[in-house]
Order: sequence, then structure tokens, then C-alpha cells
Amino acid sequence: MQCNKPVPMKYIIPALFFLQFCFISERIYAQLPNNTWRDHLTYSNVKRLVAVNSKIYCATSSGMFSFNKTDNSLQKYSKVNGLSDINISALKYSENTHTLIVCYGNGNIDLITNDSIINLPDLKRKLIPGEKIINNILCLNQFAYLACGFGIVVVDLQRKEIKDSYLFGPSGNQIFVNDITYDGENIIAGTKQGIYKALISSPNLVDYNYWEKDTNQPDLNANYESLVYFQDKLLTTYQNPSTSKSDIIEIGDNGWKIWSQDNENFRKLDIQENKLVIITDNFSEVRDGSFNVLEKAWSYLPQFALYDNDQILWIADRDRGLLKYVSGSIEGGIFPNGPRYPDVGELAYQDGYLWVGSGNEGNIYQNKGLYLFRDEHWIAVNSESIPGLANFRTISEIAIDPTNPAHIYGGCTGLGVAEVDINNNTATIFDETNSPLQTIEGYGHGYIFVTGLCFDNKNDLWISTNYEENPVYVIRHNGTMENVRLKYDNFGFNTRVNDIFATSFGQIWVLIKNSGILVFRENQNGSISERFFNIINQNGDLLDRVYSIAEDNDGNIWLGTISGPVVYYNPYGIIEEENNIIGTQPLIPRNDGTILADPLLKNEKINCITIDGANRKWFGTEKSGAFLMSEDGKKEILKFNTENSPLFSDNVHSIAINDDNGEVFFGTDQGILSFKGQATKGEDEYKDVYVYPNPVRENYNGDITITGLVANVNVKITDISGNLAYETQALGGQAIWDGKNFSGKKVATGVYLVFCTNDDGTKTYVTKLLFIH
Repeated sequence: MQCNKPVPMKYIIPALFFLQFCFISERIYAQLPNNTWRDHLTYSNVKRLVAVNSKIYCATSSGMFSFNKTDNSLQKYSKVNGLSDINISALKYSENTHTLIVCYGNGNIDLITNDSIINLPDLKRKLIPGEKIINNILCLNQFAYLACGFGIVVVDLQRKEIKDSYLFGPSGNQIFVNDITYDGENIIAGTKQGIYKALISSPNLVDYNYWEKDTNQPDLNANYESLVYFQDKLLTTYQNPSTSKSDIIEIGDNGWKIWSQDNENFRKLDIQENKLVIITDNFSEVRDGSFNVLEKAWSYLPQFALYDNDQILWIADRDRGLLKYVSGSIEGGIFPNGPRYPDVGELAYQDGYLWVGSGNEGNIYQNKGLYLFRDEHWIAVNSESIPGLANFRTISEIAIDPTNPAHIYGGCTGLGVAEVDINNNTATIFDETNSPLQTIEGYGHGYIFVTGLCFDNKNDLWISTNYEENPVYVIRHNGTMENVRLKYDNFGFNTRVNDIFATSFGQIWVLIKNSGILVFRENQNGSISERFFNIINQNGDLLDRVYSIAEDNDGNIWLGTISGPVVYYNPYGIIEEENNIIGTQPLIPRNDGTILADPLLKNEKINCITIDGANRKWFGTEKSGAFLMSEDGKKEILKFNTENSPLFSDNVHSIAINDDNGEVFFGTDQGILSFKGQATKGEDEYKDVYVYPNPVRENYNGDITITGLVANVNVKITDISGNLAYETQALGGQAIWDGKNFSGKKVATGVYLVFCTNDDGTKTYVTKLLFIH
């Protein structure tokens, strides 16, 4: 119920009428709970497969998912819902202990039994000079033997602990183990320096003297990447020096021989359902005990293959997820929805559209385009969906049209600017052939290094480039493009422009990486006023490397430097300022009992800055994760890193916020995930105000959210008699309540009124909720 005048605190509605109104007007909203995480990972790059009963578990570059063969359902697993790490390197199931073993490239280990996950971080944390990557797993009885980058690690799956480590290289040194198999008596290891074996019954396999090198092989010190023991034969892949391809070698007591093959590169061998599974660059193959081919599925660069107990061949594809080979043809791919590729560039959100750039300078020749997250679904936007992007492969920089979130401009290293309209599936490429954009001197057609894109308050699009004498361009809202000529004379091949930013008050800020800031303004008479200044804080320190910029809700400009953030208050007259321009670094008091204070995040490179609906600041850093700071930057509200959160990486290079529900998206060098924050964009008027959950059921213990509010209003919650139960201030357009009164106790069953009022009482609103205990 919207009110046009202040609402008195003793506002009483007859209970029967109120309850009827509450139930009639009840709305169901699918809302993420506050302070929860979810991943937005790429699940199409499948590396390993394991069958467990009716499920197939698929390890990917970022996480894992399962496919239920009975009902075709999918389930995701990542750091968000229980896994302890990313970059799965090995996957195996122990039938004896009913344990799914998940191993990672950094030596971390997860043991999954009956949907409970136990982490064994000992190897990850141990200080050893060798590589900790776990390449493969052999399960024998209650033990798992892990082929590691320095030797073999034995895990007791019943006791859930590491039992032993075997270092059996020359003189007991470390040795890189690719794979392990068992012949009934010996543990056999394929390494980068030949094949080693030891009797499993030996009294002390920790002693390298119990290990010996197998001499029945073509090259005693070659790299043997994969090996199995099948039908009383040891089979291994071997890099043939004459062909530069991997052959299959059969090794016996009387020597060795190469299997006949048609110049194929054999990459992986495995035993499944008492069958031999072979993976090459071009096909996956299943052979029976007589080495007859049962199945042969052709697919380009399969990562792994699985032959299940239903005699179906499944293929792990690097781009198409899980594939199924049926009746001579391949079906698929099967994988949870997510971004097409793991590479992440800039993130930008507007009106229900989250646009994500797909890469950086190293990916310009890969056909990745960009990604769009809309209506809870990810789609790839590239030449496959929009033919106009055929020659524009990767987009890293993004600017969304303020009038149409389906219309964006994108740029990257080397290809110019792309205009994309997702509604019409059209794209236009701007380069030196059809626009003022200039290629870098000495490079070929189309090599235009775009570093920034930004719309101003007139809907003109500003563009910055690198390695140019005149690196600033503008596409006017009428469609014409101009090269803007500035007086600053230090641009050129040796100058790096990091970004360009248009403020709400008509200034354009150009970030010059190793120098400072160029600010300019277009005047009404067509002239340009500009000023260059170095970034100097209040202590006189020069901060000459700047990487990010944002404008807060008060019009202050925040810069992210190599040594923390710097803020410029009241920057409207900065061009005409007669004195030196001094930035302010917020100071954080030390916790040592002294009056000393240090600059905010002074040791951090600030990759990105994003302002939430409550004017609080999110900082993404290169080495320490993400920080949420108070409006003035002086109080830490949240800190997320790989140790205390599901964050995949401490290198957070882009952050975007869904202003409608407060969800914060983090772009890292290992993929995207999001956190349901509490602040949304406040409105000038109350807009679609609602409370969720409503009613609050007896078994609910989370936050109650009141959203759709005027920015930063005061919120009072009373019972039906007008007794005050709680009071708070909205974070932008949203207020949060834990359902407890001022004494910290849950409120009683009943109807509660929510009164919302701005500072001067001119904008008020009342709504209601029901508690059931």
C-alpha cells in the first residue's frame, strides 16, 4: 500500500482484513538467499570420466558435474557447493570403499562418500620443491596410489588419511610419475624417466632400493605417459622419436614390440569393465580380452573415454561436454549451462543483461566472441550465432547501450570495434577500412588495440586505443565516428592507455598506465579543455600506475592503482584547478593500539572498482581477492579470497552487480562466480515493493528482504499493535532483517508492518509480512 503522506507509527489494520489481503496478494519470487554463492563455470571442457552406479561423473577444467543415466538429470560440483579446489587433474572411484577420489593440480585431494566430502590438504600445504600435480590414480583394496609430479602418494581410503610417499628416482630423488598400474605382484609406474616397478609385498616401499627400472623397453629414460596391465601384457604409450607421435608399446619378459597403427597419436590407455579403452587424437576405441575392437568412435581430440556396465561408450570432449556413442553415431553434448569458455574479460550488467568478454590479448585468434547471461541462461555470442562476427573472434572490452541492453559495443587487441545487436543477430565491424580507426604502425590490416569503451550521458561512445599518436575516438549518438585530437603530446607507440571513462558531469578521463590521468571536456563551442596530472596522494607519494576507475553515487572519482585506491572528491572543476591536484587515499587505523593509520589496500594492485546500490565500494585485486568497503572506504565490510570463500582465484579482474537483486559477479582468471549481496540500486520512487519470503515459515532461518525501495530510506518494523520490533536503513533500494527483535530473539507469530520513510518524510510506503512459528 503506497502512501502519499507520512505514516504514523500506531498504524493499525483490522487483523482479519489484513490476513485476507496478505494471502490474496501473496507473490512467489524465485530469489537467491542473501550471502549465498553460485558458480558460473564452463562445464563443456570435460577431462575425465568415472561411472558410479547410474551416474557418470565428469571432471572439467573448473569443477565437476554428474549425469544421471536414469533420469538424465545433471548436478554441478564446485567450490561453491563442497569441492575444495579447482583444476581437477585426476578422478577415480574405489569400489572397495565406495569413495570417489577427486585430485587437483596443486596436490589437493577430496574424498566423496555418500555425498559427504572430506578434504585432505596435507600434500597441497606441504613444502616440497617438486610438482604437486596428481596425474592419475590406482585403487587397490582400501588404498589409492596417486601418480604425482614428484613420486607416488598412498592414501588410506578407510582412515581418510595419507599413509606414505614413495620417492624412487635415482638415489631416492623425486621423479615425475605419469601413471600407475598393477600386474598382480608389482606396482608399475610410468615416469618421465622410464618405467619403474616394485613388489607390493616389499617390506618398505618408502626405501627406493626396493624399486627397479624395467629394462624391457625401447628407451630406458623415455617419457611413458600412460600404461595398463591387460591380459598379462604391459601396454604403454611411448613417444616415438622418428615420428614425433606416441605409439603403443607391448612389453613382455622377452622384450617389447610396437602395435601396428596408422600414424595415430595414442594418448591414453585405461581398463574399464575388463575391457581395454584406447584414446587417440581422433578416436576412442574399446577392445575385448582378445584385443578385438568392440567400439570405435571418431571424434576430434577426445580427452578421455568411458565404457560403462551397460556397454555404452562415453567420450569426454574438450568443447562439447559429455558425448554418447550409440549405434555408430555420437550424441551430445551433455553439460550444465554456463559460459562457453573459461576465459573472462570485462563484465558489464544492465537491466537483466550480464555481458561477459571472453578473453584477453592472447586469445584474439580464437573464435570465442563473448557471453550473455539473461533469464538464468548463458548463451555464446560469436560467429556461430551471429555471422557478422566471422572476422571478430574475441571481445574483451564491453560497453552497453544505455537505451538498449541488447545492443553493445565490444573491442579487443587487434580487431577494432564490433557493434552487436543480440535481438536482431547482427554485427558491424569498425576498422581502418570503414572508420577513422587506425592500425598500429608496422602491423597488418585490422590490428587495432582497443583498451576501453564507455558511453557518456549524451549516449556518445568513447573509445581508447593503444600505441597511437591520437588514441581517443568517439562514436556520436547519430552514428558518426571521429578521431579526437588532444593537446597532450606524449601519446605514441611507447605510451600505454589502460582505459577511458565518461563521468556523469561531462568529463572524459583517460588512464595512462605508467604516467597519470588526462581529463578533458568538450565545450559548447566545440573546443576541448583538458588537463594532465600525476596521481599524488595526500602524503605526496607518486602512484604512476593506474588500472581502474569508477564514479560513486556522490560524483567522486575512484582510481585503482598499483598501491591501492585513490579518490578525488568534488572533481567537477579539476580541469580549471590552479593548484596541484591531490588525490586522497582512505586511511585505515592500525590494530596495534597506536594512532597510526595506513592507506587502504596500499600493497594491492586494484584491477577493478565497482559501486553498489548503497554507495559502497567493491575492489578486485590481483593477489588478494575482493574487498567490500564502506561508503568512505574506511571500513572493511567483506573480504573474499580462496581461503575463506568459494572464490576460484585471488586474481579478481572484473566485478559487475545486478542492481535489481544485489547479486555480485566476480570475473577471475579461473572463471566466474557470484555472491548474493544485500545492496540494490535505490529508486526515486517506490517501485514494485515486496517482501520475501512472505509468509515466513516456522522452519526458515535466513534473512528477510524488503526490496523496491527509495534509496536509503529508514525502515521500521512493528507488530500489528504498533510496537517497534526492528529498525534499520536500506542499503540502496533494499533492507535486510534477520527476523529478530532488539533483544536478539525471534519475533512471535503474527502480522508485522514495514514502514519506509525518506529523510524528510515526503516519500513513504507501508507493506506487511506474516510470521508463522
